[in-house]
Amino acid sequence: MKIIIAIATIISASLASQAQCKENITGQQMQKGMYISANPGTTDGKRYAAELLSVDGTSFSCRFLHSNSVYEFVDFRRANDGPNTRMLATVESSKGGGFLRGTVFKINVFMLDPEPCDLAQTPVGAFYDLFATFVADSKTYLARMRVDPDGYTIRFIHSGSEYTTDKNFKVLTVKGGGYKVGSQIKVKHARILEY
Repeated sequence: MKIIIAIATIISASLASQAQCKENITGQQMQKGMYISANPGTTDGKRYAAELLSVDGTSFSCRFLHSNSVYEFVDFRRANDGPNTRMLATVESSKGGGFLRGTVFKINVFMLDPEPCDLAQTPVGAFYDLFATFVADSKTYLARMRVDPDGYTIRFIHSGSEYTTDKNFKVLTVKGGGYKVGSQIKVKHARILEY
């Protein structure tokens, strides 16, 4: 009987640890394939999402998801204000982009969560960062998800579009987005890098 109780306790503890989705992660370096959320410091507070294409010390290149423009950034460093997840980087050059050389962006870096995280077990009202892939075209975007009583609300950083889904991430409503009701989304929890 004691063995059965001990096994049940271990399984219960294991499931509880899988259900906890942690927001930040330390000890990681920015690398190709990660995503960034970038704010050019304008008064409108607009943020853009980009996929990292290459990283070399304090410089990197990325592709902005809203425009497919490619930017080279230099002087990647910790910001003097705000949390230890806020970084700065300066535009060196771009292909197809409208931001000029010398523009300084505030940046947060996101990576795929390396630990088990069960989004279905998270509390109603909680918010999480994630990578969302639409099954129709396999395109992946950085998004912020809110847990609703019967599903989720997913807001995409690159477009500001908002989708509600059921618990299986099938789209129920669309606000400002190009994907249709009934579309299927696959999600993976993302964590923000602390420096």
